[in-house]
Amino acid sequence: MALRAPPGRAGRLWLVRRLEIARRGVEVLDQKRQTLLREQQRLAAGLARARSAWERQAREATEWNDRALALAGERRLRLAAGHAEGDCAVDVEWRSALGTLFPSGATVRFALTPDFVALGGGSSVALAARAHVEAVRAAAEYAAGQAALDAIAAELTATTRRQRAIERRWIPEHEAALHRLELALDEREREDIARVRWALDRRSGA
Repeated sequence: MALRAPPGRAGRLWLVRRLEIARRGVEVLDQKRQTLLREQQRLAAGLARARSAWERQAREATEWNDRALALAGERRLRLAAGHAEGDCAVDVEWRSALGTLFPSGATVRFALTPDFVALGGGSSVALAARAHVEAVRAAAEYAAGQAALDAIAAELTATTRRQRAIERRWIPEHEAALHRLELALDEREREDIARVRWALDRRSGA
């Protein structure tokens, strides 16, 4: 559907102003897109480090679990696990940038850890429990980093889509409407000039 602008010179001024606003909007969106790209790269690098840390902590937790199983035995390991009561909670820190809210970190709060050595589990069980705590913390940081990267990626996609829509559809539509209006105004001006000349020529003849 063709853009409907106000008629006459008021319409021309209306279109010119809207085009100026649109071009300025494209510049602002492009600046935002470039900033989001840099933020995306920064978060991607941080996520790679967080993933590496999580995988390392998970391997260590598995290794210590195997050692505890071999040294303390399955029965003592199960008894120790039964004394580890209570749930852990994750507190997520949030940050807002460029109109986007995303996690900036995560802190894990654990229930009171029992003394596994005193409970007869031995040091291997205590070290296995500590390794699992660190693995959970690393997993929470990795999850927060992934959520942050997803949020920035979604905002980057939306910003790019808006910029492309203005550049490829909104601005061309207004430029075409302005061109048509200017042609109509030129044609009307030529007609007015022709009528004035005709009136002058007729008066001169009279």
